[in-house]
Amino acid sequence: MRFQTSATLVATALISPGLATYAPVSTSCPSTSLIRIADGLSDGEQTYRTARKEKADVALADWLLKTSCGFDTSGDLPTVALTSSGGGFRALLGGAGVVQAFDGRDSNVSTSGLYQGITYHSALSGGSWLLSSIIANDFATISSLLEIWKPNFANGLFTPDGSNATAVFADISADIALKKAAGFKGTVADAWSRLLSLQLLPGPNYGVDNTLSTITSLSSFIDYEMPYPIITAQNVDLSGTLCTPPANGSVWEFTPYEFGTWDPEVAAFTPTAFLGTSVSNGIPSTNSCITNYDNLGFVLGTSSTLFNDPTEGATEAPAVLLANLCQATATTSSNSTSTVDPLTVEFEEDVFSLLTEIPAITFTSAADLFATWPNPFYKLTSAPLVSAQQNLAMVDGGETGQVNPIFPFLQPARNVNVILVNDNDGDTAALYPNGAELRNTYLAASAAGLTRMPFVPSSDVFIAQNITERPVFFGCGDSSKATVVWIPNAPLTPAGGAIETAQTVINGTQTESLVANGVAVGSQNDSKEWATCLACGIMEGTGTVLPAECRACLEKYCFTQ
Repeated sequence: MRFQTSATLVATALISPGLATYAPVSTSCPSTSLIRIADGLSDGEQTYRTARKEKADVALADWLLKTSCGFDTSGDLPTVALTSSGGGFRALLGGAGVVQAFDGRDSNVSTSGLYQGITYHSALSGGSWLLSSIIANDFATISSLLEIWKPNFANGLFTPDGSNATAVFADISADIALKKAAGFKGTVADAWSRLLSLQLLPGPNYGVDNTLSTITSLSSFIDYEMPYPIITAQNVDLSGTLCTPPANGSVWEFTPYEFGTWDPEVAAFTPTAFLGTSVSNGIPSTNSCITNYDNLGFVLGTSSTLFNDPTEGATEAPAVLLANLCQATATTSSNSTSTVDPLTVEFEEDVFSLLTEIPAITFTSAADLFATWPNPFYKLTSAPLVSAQQNLAMVDGGETGQVNPIFPFLQPARNVNVILVNDNDGDTAALYPNGAELRNTYLAASAAGLTRMPFVPSSDVFIAQNITERPVFFGCGDSSKATVVWIPNAPLTPAGGAIETAQTVINGTQTESLVANGVAVGSQNDSKEWATCLACGIMEGTGTVLPAECRACLEKYCFTQ
């Protein structure tokens, strides 16, 4: 079964610009199937990818020659993708700095212009906040977004709009009540999503009229200016005994055209514009379909929903109650000691205090801890992994330990050659990455048979080789692998780039300093040598003759055991 995901089809499902509601809306169904078996890219993505890469190749060639006139840019250039990791506001702001360092419209450092040469941009959790804010604001620059972010972040996530917080909570409760009145479940993830929308998205009623599918109507998308965006999340089967995804959990993709997973036990996609539709074995259960369920705030909130873990150390009644609803099994290494982060406990209790602030939310089962999405693959015999689940219970995209969304770019259909991995995970006591999440992705990719992922060692090797605070290239010399360029967050400015993942109040000065550190990370403190070496890493797998300076670059940055 296939459907045409053309701009024309999707346009038939677009909500009127004058309609600003969080409630899903009933509409007529398309004449084509709501299920596409994952035997390649959708028509919509393929069209966008082709046109985007034509523009990206021109910009990439200009950037390569800026770093060194010795690069041969006359042939096919690599398809380059960027990933933005999870890590809360640390990931959002550090990742924003890296984007700014790569964006020729918004910076004048050694790496400026590379963002224009990128075809894909994926994100999860805190990184999805960044990517969603960029695309919803019509491919905005980080400089312009800072003017939106700074006052919002200074108020704090749980005191939105400052002294008007009570009114905001009342509006959010009304939004969720409208969704419930339309026949859909409202959970803590909905409230979380609406609070994040207020911080990040444009438009009336706290950005409520932004949907992922209507990104296709923005001028920067129509003109193929923005890299194709992909946001990832995980699913939990609530018929089991655990409330967290398994280590080999499927990576689910939200894109402007489609939602689904490449996992062979599903291997199917559905139009994003019609998410929320009741479907059985690929056929709508009624004579009508649903639009507006793909609220962009709900998508980015889904990608960062972390409320399914038991609330360790909680003292307030709502948090204790909810922890008891979800009997997740925590695993720790035998030589580790479990400690409770007071800030994390405070964050979780702030989240669950929404019980009293937003009366439209009620909690009666573990399902109330998740983002609920009607399952478009319900009773689909070719999708045994989820065919018995009437609703998909979705959670943070990094809950399996893959804190960077690399899996979308290991799919052969996308033919991505170079993956720039901006890692803002907080592995160490100082809240910087140590390579652990990249190793997790390598192990998961090996288990899944995704052979494009190059070998990545354990974090012990990163530490032993003293490569935790600088970029590393993986896959050098092996044309069968994608080149993975690991760009870790590190303290490259006096203020550094580390805050707790759970921190939700950030003043303007700290917001600016975290972005500035991200710029330093992306450009390695405006290093001309780094820009040239990054170009060498991007071109290393092309088989072309590289400039003489690439020899020293590859010796320095390519991982060797």
